[in-house]
Amino acid sequence: VALGLLLAVFATQQLVARPSWASQERQQESITLRDILSGDPVPANDRIAYGDHLLQFGDLRFPDSPGPWPVAVLIHGGCWSDIATLQYFDRVAVAITHLGIATWNIEYRPVDAEGGGWPNTFLDVAQGIDKLRDIAVDYSLDLDHVITLGHSAGGHLALWAAARSRIYDDSDLYIPNPLPVTGVVSLAGIPELRRYRQIDPPTCGPGIVDRLMGGGPRDFPGRYLSGSPFQMLPLNVPQRHITGRNDDIVPPRQVSRHNYEAQSADDDSELIVVPDAGHYEVVWPGTPAWEQVETAIISLIGKQ
Repeated sequence: VALGLLLAVFATQQLVARPSWASQERQQESITLRDILSGDPVPANDRIAYGDHLLQFGDLRFPDSPGPWPVAVLIHGGCWSDIATLQYFDRVAVAITHLGIATWNIEYRPVDAEGGGWPNTFLDVAQGIDKLRDIAVDYSLDLDHVITLGHSAGGHLALWAAARSRIYDDSDLYIPNPLPVTGVVSLAGIPELRRYRQIDPPTCGPGIVDRLMGGGPRDFPGRYLSGSPFQMLPLNVPQRHITGRNDDIVPPRQVSRHNYEAQSADDDSELIVVPDAGHYEVVWPGTPAWEQVETAIISLIGKQ
């Protein structure tokens, strides 16, 4: 029932009152990390632990309409580090919930935290997603329609999480019977860790990929085979990659190479490069880039 109403909700969303910040189009200036991290936290319907560590929790939000609701799992960016928390995605979570979709915005241990990095940053994301099985009945969640969505480093983790069925059982990242997802929306995501390691962007600090993976691909080739989405192709999950043409943190060429190889491997993959957008416009509701994000979410949430 919820899915049957979803397209109607999307088509009429302009008629419904939206959060005040959703109309802040900001088309004349670039959105910055400072903008993303600004503002007060937006309370969720519930905060739920998925593990025993203080950072193993997620914020669940659900629509006012009757459930069961499809679910978007949100994985925030921030260089896999502690420069950001799940509050990074509060605006995004509220905007997606407004579409008639429940959101599960998960926190995870960054590379800076005790126990963070390989393999626990990955395993936290996996455990957080699989937690949906435990709470689905109580919260009226439709687990036949689940997508992952992430930005930047979170885009890497969203792509990886969607492809967990591709991980061999001899990997540190292997968990049997991962929750299947309908699709993945990667926003300025980092699909290929080896190439991003060569860029070593100053925004993230030196050696960020090595800090995540515990070393380079020559030291740990198996880790990159099971932790870098590009090396896991085909993902066998529909992918929508949305990036800004002016993104200098994750250059569009990084994403276009993955998209090309994904299509060559018969994956359902599409790349949308948004003109006059940088790294953060894709996670700012109200921008033209965000309109592309909403379209991708609606498209994937109903795929079987």
